[in-house]
Amino acid sequence: MTDATRDAGADAMIRACLSLDQPRSFFLFAGAGSGKTRSLKDALEGLDTQTLTTLRKHSRKIAVITYTNAAADEITRRVKADPVFQVQTIHSFAWSLIEGRTADIRGWLESNLQTEIAEIQAAHENGRAGKAHDKRVKNMASKTKRLERLAEIRTFTYTPVGDNFGRDALQHTEVIALAAHFLTESETFQNIVLARYPFILIDESQDTMEALMEALLTFEARHRGRIALGLLGDTMQRIYTDGLRDLDQRVADFAQPAKQMNHRSRARIVDLANAIRRDDDSRQQRAREDKPGGTVRVFLAPSKGTDRAAFEASTRVEMARITGDPAWQNAEAIKTLTIERHMAAARLGFSELFEPLSKPDKLKDGFHDGTLPAIRLFTHRVLPLVTAQKNGDAFAAMAVLRDGSPLVDKRGIRAGREGQATGLDAARAGVAALMTLFKDERDPSCAEVLAVVAEHRLFPIPDQLRPCLPEDSPVAQDTADVLAERGPSFDDLGITMPEATPPTETTITEAWTQALEAPFSQVARYLAYVEDRSPYGTHQGVKGLQFPRVMVIADDADTRFKGRASYETLFGVKQLSRDAQKKADNGEETTIQRTRRLLYVTCTRAEESLALVLYSEAPDTIHRFLISKGWMAKDEVVMAAPGGRLSGSCTAALN
Repeated sequence: MTDATRDAGADAMIRACLSLDQPRSFFLFAGAGSGKTRSLKDALEGLDTQTLTTLRKHSRKIAVITYTNAAADEITRRVKADPVFQVQTIHSFAWSLIEGRTADIRGWLESNLQTEIAEIQAAHENGRAGKAHDKRVKNMASKTKRLERLAEIRTFTYTPVGDNFGRDALQHTEVIALAAHFLTESETFQNIVLARYPFILIDESQDTMEALMEALLTFEARHRGRIALGLLGDTMQRIYTDGLRDLDQRVADFAQPAKQMNHRSRARIVDLANAIRRDDDSRQQRAREDKPGGTVRVFLAPSKGTDRAAFEASTRVEMARITGDPAWQNAEAIKTLTIERHMAAARLGFSELFEPLSKPDKLKDGFHDGTLPAIRLFTHRVLPLVTAQKNGDAFAAMAVLRDGSPLVDKRGIRAGREGQATGLDAARAGVAALMTLFKDERDPSCAEVLAVVAEHRLFPIPDQLRPCLPEDSPVAQDTADVLAERGPSFDDLGITMPEATPPTETTITEAWTQALEAPFSQVARYLAYVEDRSPYGTHQGVKGLQFPRVMVIADDADTRFKGRASYETLFGVKQLSRDAQKKADNGEETTIQRTRRLLYVTCTRAEESLALVLYSEAPDTIHRFLISKGWMAKDEVVMAAPGGRLSGSCTAALN
């Protein structure tokens, strides 16, 4: 048996499950670098001609759900865009299930809104005056208005990526919740799905939203033998809190093929990955015989008094010396990964924009991946317009306006507003006013930019930003009219989605008010980061990717959300709090488990060499942990001298 054929049995099992006569659901365990995407591609390409012919004859498709649009594009390319394969992201797939079911969606929304209003009314009757009272009044009015207008909507709209404006628009969480509801509650809907798809294959299943995954598992159990639900993934690589935590325990009746090989990393890196996950589960991987060796080093420095930029630069020099790879001295040739985005934000210079918007649960996910409509006003409307104007590119500027400004749409061009000759004239005036903010190399705040955009109505202002506008802004003055035309806010959805700490609308407004004080230049840095055009990345952004040289930076001093992840707790410097220990005793997830997964994901991105840079208030404690656990050999741990400098020849290990 060779490395290339060692996992052939897993692939054969998957092919056997994809039978129209006897479909069987499966969960494929595929650790880091195991070739999970290749297995998916091979399974699709391995379907026999008769199966594909039968599917086409009956207008049936194979649903292939991937985690990102890039992954969907890659799978589509590999299957040569054959229309029998419906390759989509989870949001696109959910929308494809419910799109056009206007009456069902309206009925579901109506029922939920009535329930929500009744619950708020009951709480209101027993409540006291104050902020909570005012919020209930606002929510009741908002939900009532939406309920009254539901009948006017002819069809609901949704775009899986980007903005969803208009009162007929559905939001991302709403589409997921609707699909989950119909999958479990509507027999007609279930029969339609069964008739359309004999196989539903889900990549990165450990991070698929819990509500939809629960619904799919219920749906599969109810119709077992009529459909194959194929789940591919690795629970050790679950990095989002909304994934189904115990997925591997919920699929006991599924076929469970497993892949042993790690085709990505050299042997030393695979050994470290196995050691990291040993306390989590018993799954271990094998490195390829043609990928021996590899380099791993841990560089320890005190949290206090260490010049981080200098220390990290010195570790790159030392890695170049140890590995004999001069590329380590080039920061751009290294992928630097952090446990949290906050560390990257601080190093890249957009913390003022980043910090406030990373706190409310209703904002953070969309902000972190760049899909939040309010932030896209700056990243995909204003920034390209300002950049085009600075570059003297009138064509590019007009393209931005035509794409998003109501002033230059067909109606705006024909008729002006407020005495202006045409919408085009108004757009010119608005652009001129906007660029005045940047005169003489000035870096205006995002709030100043927003005020000008709103005053001149250059682009639609998302609901979350309207409360942040000056009171004399024309958009602020007509907010009541606009709200009647908008799509549902999160408070209007009639859905209760699980959240760690549900924020109020006030906290969301406060977060935006604070973030808008950031200089506008931080928008470009933020966008470069979320589009992975910066030298820094996080475990979220690099899932599925690999790099020859990886530096992982662990610095709890830069951790903003205490308790969610902590290297110092993982390595025994700090103990779990009393509350955290109680949760652990009840079987709930702990900081240690979350941090171990993050460390596993980041370390397994490395192909050739890996440097872990750890800042701690007790470096010697971490050193003892690493050695006692067998994660590292003594000569693989490098201790900084006082002041955070690597001492002597830079190879003095702590003994």
